[in-house]
Amino acid sequence: MKPENLTADQKHALIVEGASDKKANYITTIDLRGKTLIADYFVTCVGTSNIHIRAVADGIMEIMEKHGHRPETLEGYSEASWILVSYGDVIAHVMSETQREYYKLESLWSGAIGQTAHEEPEQIDEEATGHEALEEAHILESAGAVDIMP
Repeated sequence: MKPENLTADQKHALIVEGASDKKANYITTIDLRGKTLIADYFVTCVGTSNIHIRAVADGIMEIMEKHGHRPETLEGYSEASWILVSYGDVIAHVMSETQREYYKLESLWSGAIGQTAHEEPEQIDEEATGHEALEEAHILESAGAVDIMP
């Protein structure tokens, strides 16, 4: 199949769809346009096990292959604790919760233009997290630091 001419925005949308179809958690886009030459977007998401992480990466590759695109780079597939799938200007990072917490890509790239979470945030248990966490969440939301899409 001849590859379709996809823009970075179209690749981004397909990658998010592929990850979502495989029930990835914490799907987040980091908008890097104008900040780096590495890519226009990072899409990060979390799988619940090595099998789930591979399934999410497979879902991304399947949807992109339907449009004639194969990954330019695929790393970490055999270990499946962090799989990087690159389509040039859009790079997907499918990782375990442990890897996400350790490397904190979202924080590392916090100077980027914007981040978008593609799922509703979990309900915050006020008694379990304390009032400080609630205040911080409300401050971030009101300052526009967190952009949650329905």
